[in-house]
Amino acid sequence: MAPAFLITGATGRQGGSAARILLERGMAVHVLVRKRHSAAAQQLESLGAVVFEGDFNNVAVIKEASKGVSGIFLNLWPTQDPADQARQAQAFIDIAKANDAAIVASTAFLATRSDIWGDVDGLKQYYAGKVGVENALREAKLASYTILRPALLMHNYLVPDSKYHFPELSTEGVVAHAYGPGRRMAHLDAADVGKFAAEALLQPAKFNGHEIELGFDNLTQEEIGEAISEVSGRTIKTHRWTEDEIKEKRGRIVTLPWQLLANEHDLSVDGEKLQSEYGVTMTSFSEFLRRDRAKVMESLPST
Repeated sequence: MAPAFLITGATGRQGGSAARILLERGMAVHVLVRKRHSAAAQQLESLGAVVFEGDFNNVAVIKEASKGVSGIFLNLWPTQDPADQARQAQAFIDIAKANDAAIVASTAFLATRSDIWGDVDGLKQYYAGKVGVENALREAKLASYTILRPALLMHNYLVPDSKYHFPELSTEGVVAHAYGPGRRMAHLDAADVGKFAAEALLQPAKFNGHEIELGFDNLTQEEIGEAISEVSGRTIKTHRWTEDEIKEKRGRIVTLPWQLLANEHDLSVDGEKLQSEYGVTMTSFSEFLRRDRAKVMESLPST
């Protein structure tokens, strides 16, 4: 009988990628979803996944979904009270310990770097929940645990996500930002999180205790605009916000605090080293855009 794995957040990009990879490799896959009749859940079911409907607070469903699994991919949603994430994670940890199962968790880029984000408004609460999850995993003495910390996800330049990150891109064809000249940010295809998660679940001994900052392309916003222009055939411009514009954008642009951090710290990741060390082929920004070109065109002004 093939090993079984539980994938949470399976209708999202990270969990969906992990689930499909494991199914393609002949594994038994259980997926925990909020709506079992959603198109994404039904597609996974058609591929052979066993679907369980429930949220991260429904311990009875989590226990049922975890029966017989040797590993769990945990991708918790941010919560208003950061303590809720650690509490939710603990339920999975208790079940994993009882089943002698591994946990692979997707948390947040730079979660251990409180030295750079600890005093930044808008980041302290966000990271508090992620740090709580990571601490719970370290202290649990699981059969195996792995922490994945994804950098800026490439789909943040596409609708609907771009509305909260780069709103001028869909309305004006402009990548507007707060990065200083030449400042780079690590970018990552969310599907690559799923690739790493699948490998960590399949090779728990190799990945045990590894806490991995995930990123591949370290790009300036000018390079972002050029890549979108090349793939779309449209002219995409860039604009660096003035100090007054940055003040006006605070609290409205989700990634603004990280953009400002990148002006003070090196937030790049050695993606080539990750590929070599873990044997996972990662996706460049241009490859991501070409793969999802229809979505790219939908994400730009009509003229």
